Amino acid sequence: MSQLETPGIASGRFPLRWWDAGVVVTLVAMGIVGGRELQFDGAPAAPDRVAWTFAPLAVLALWYLAVGRRVMLRAVRDLPATAADALFLVGLVLLVGVATFGVTSYATLQTIGYPLVWTVARRYREAVAWSAALAVAVCIGFVGPGDPFGRAGGFWGAFAVSALSLVFALVMGTWITGIHAQGERHRELAEALRRSQHEVAALSEAAGASAERERISRDLHDTLTQTLTGLVMLSEQVDRALAAGDAAAARDRLERVRSAARESLQEARVLVATTQPLGDGSLEASIERTVTRLREDTGLLVTCELESLQLDRERQVMLLRATQEGLANARKHAQAARISVMLVRGDDGSVVLRVDDDGVGPEAAGGGASVGGYGLSGLADRIRGVGGEVRFGGGPRCGARLEVRLPASVAAAAPGHEREGVR
Repeated sequence: MSQLETPGIASGRFPLRWWDAGVVVTLVAMGIVGGRELQFDGAPAAPDRVAWTFAPLAVLALWYLAVGRRVMLRAVRDLPATAADALFLVGLVLLVGVATFGVTSYATLQTIGYPLVWTVARRYREAVAWSAALAVAVCIGFVGPGDPFGRAGGFWGAFAVSALSLVFALVMGTWITGIHAQGERHRELAEALRRSQHEVAALSEAAGASAERERISRDLHDTLTQTLTGLVMLSEQVDRALAAGDAAAARDRLERVRSAARESLQEARVLVATTQPLGDGSLEASIERTVTRLREDTGLLVTCELESLQLDRERQVMLLRATQEGLANARKHAQAARISVMLVRGDDGSVVLRVDDDGVGPEAAGGGASVGGYGLSGLADRIRGVGGEVRFGGGPRCGARLEVRLPASVAAAAPGHEREGVR
């Protein structure tokens, strides 16, 4: 059958080179055998004897060149079958039978006849049927005309040779067909695996792009959005100071606007360059800078209690973003006068960040700072991604509290550091 062709042969520049070589070698060898038999006869061979010796081989070679090669080329490339396939096999069976009729040794042509049959035939049953036809043709040719027992071995010898050849061909063909079928299944599985890998790669790429967009959105919310909100508030304060005729306050607020604008520009550059938002400092220093900016921009009383903790960079960024989110919510929604920021290690070894204010509380603020808001919901997703939790609600006395807790497994206390106290 066509799929029995050795892998790789059909895809080269000369896909039939081994078939051509096999046919040529077999026909030349049979020609030599036929010539030797003519010599063994002793007397000069009659013309008809010479014709029966070499003509079938020549016709078989021409038949292969004229029809067989095109049929074989289609077969090894697994192209659809055509009427030429059956035509070639009919000619092959007849020519091998005729050649064996002329010279009994030409029964050896079965060595190329059966492989050609199993390559050209597209179905297993077709290959078996054509193999049986070839065996019958060889048997008839082997017996020859007249007395069926007149040749060496007689009828039963011819039958035995043909039957054994057919059985061998069927066994080999069935075995190779099974190997091919298993190979096809493996090839299909490999193709399916490759397609799945491509799909997984595409999905991973899409998921990575989506995650990156989400990260950028959160970073923009945690940095530029809050800074720009501060700029709006400062510009409103400038308007009020100018309306009141307080030039000194207006100049002070304008200076704050310039400073905040520069910081916003720096934050934008950090986002573009994907550098660390902590810069070269520690988490405590970054929180202090954020608190100092809020004090200067709003006049709020903000206190810090920050314990130096040993955390990896990713967790430090999460806690910084949580601090920024808590301060932004207190400034925009709480109407607070006092805010406290606490970063400590809990009794269970976890890392705890609390941002408390004395404002109107989350319910009176209209839910603008609820966990369902974009900033806190995004923060909660990030914290939950490392096994932590985010809580937002009323404070212990009044106002609101944002609490972020990271499990003890993500960090250990830095040796030699003590609580720095209220600053």
